[in-house]
Amino acid sequence: MAPAATHDLQPCCPASHNQHTTTRRDTDPSSPSSLFRIDMHTHIMPPSLPDLASLTQPPTSSSSSSSPTQDQPPPTTTKEEEEEPAPYPWPTFHPSPDHASTGSIDMYVGSTFFRRVSPSCYDPAARLRDMDAAGVDVQVLSTVPVLFCYDAPLAPARVLARALNDHVSRVCAEYPGRFVGLGTVPLQDCGAAVEELRRVVRMEGMVGVQVGTSVEGNKDGGVVMLDDERLGPFWRACEEWDVPVFVHPLGYALSNENKGRWGRYWSSWLVGMPCETALAMHGIMASGLLVRHPGLRLCFAHGGGAFPALLGRIQHGFDCRPDLVATKACGVTPTQHLGGETASPSAALGAGQGQIWIDSLVHDPDLMEYVIRKLGPGGADRIVLGSDYPFPLGEVPVAGKMLTEDERLGRFMTWGERAGVLARNAIRFLKLGREFEDRFEERLRRFEAAGVPLDGGQVKDGGWDGWKHRDSAIDLDGEEEEGRVDKLAGRDVERSPRSIGSQ
Repeated sequence: MAPAATHDLQPCCPASHNQHTTTRRDTDPSSPSSLFRIDMHTHIMPPSLPDLASLTQPPTSSSSSSSPTQDQPPPTTTKEEEEEPAPYPWPTFHPSPDHASTGSIDMYVGSTFFRRVSPSCYDPAARLRDMDAAGVDVQVLSTVPVLFCYDAPLAPARVLARALNDHVSRVCAEYPGRFVGLGTVPLQDCGAAVEELRRVVRMEGMVGVQVGTSVEGNKDGGVVMLDDERLGPFWRACEEWDVPVFVHPLGYALSNENKGRWGRYWSSWLVGMPCETALAMHGIMASGLLVRHPGLRLCFAHGGGAFPALLGRIQHGFDCRPDLVATKACGVTPTQHLGGETASPSAALGAGQGQIWIDSLVHDPDLMEYVIRKLGPGGADRIVLGSDYPFPLGEVPVAGKMLTEDERLGRFMTWGERAGVLARNAIRFLKLGREFEDRFEERLRRFEAAGVPLDGGQVKDGGWDGWKHRDSAIDLDGEEEEGRVDKLAGRDVERSPRSIGSQ
């Protein structure tokens, strides 16, 4: 059992809310806003956390049985040994000063204020109101990355991961037509991560897992990148259990490493996070990880970060200095991994199976056009809608606003492709199954029946103009078939209905 919550903050999750009905802001079938919409990139946290600090026990003094004898002089101690280690800065939640009127919560990391969030970040009822107003049918829920705690002591970190996963699964179970979830694992210990992943795949509503771009080491170790061989068992488990992986940068870690470099002008979020994603993608591709695990499906946040813009330079480095770049790449270039036009038949097949996906959160139609080109033929089929809800750097208040409203997308995307990004691609990446596919197809048929050509043409929709969204978060810091059984290491893992891999 997890310890009692630190703060008595009551969640607001009325059971009377209809689990399957969307009160859509716009029901005109000819409007782009009527298309089925699944937001792949959203964050949620529970209203309270376990008291993790109480599980982090300081070292105890030696027992009497190990005290020195007459023949054994007392050991000498250094000054460093006499000093107690600093306690781990566990995240905690506190009611904000105006909590009674706003419901806001202040997030702390240790004693340091991190950010203030509104109820939209923890209250499903508030979240559903936002979704209905914005025309979002389904959200994919994943934890707030600051709660990964990869550099934390393992035992309480496992408790935290279980608590986060239990919370997300409960929300998904209560509103099965509106939410599906991504699990969290204690990636600082590969065995523990696989164990929690084994639990996640059985949990109702859980359809994948979210990981960071790196594993921040504690005082005894450095940063472990995702291509590190020590994470091999985790990737094998994801592949064998058919678990799609959403990769999200940390951001906050850069300021911790070098505040002078990353602490000003919101640089760790605006520049650092895209760089983290690019470095992770570079390592994954150069290491041959995707070749060793051809069944992996990875989706990278924020449109792949800076990687698409660096692809030409990385490809050139691969070509001119393979002794430095391509020592583990198994002969497959970064361009081939993405599925570009220069891909070999075998690499193109791998791309067609969809190993590399990205979300749509690029904030720029020109960049979207470039990314689709770099993804190669059918590239738009491997982009999923992502808003980063409820945080201000995301596409808020309306997830998919650029896809449905910006006329510039008409020069390189059909309405069929845009509808795919809005929902169908996420259904395929997450393997959500026929129910979701049917909902998507029904909405698309009505859209087409209203006279909208799916293979081209533009529709101007001014319907968003009348709706103004309240702030969802105040960033003060800067931030398969049912019963399918898979086997790993000779042990069975039974999947519950609507869990990972359900068809």
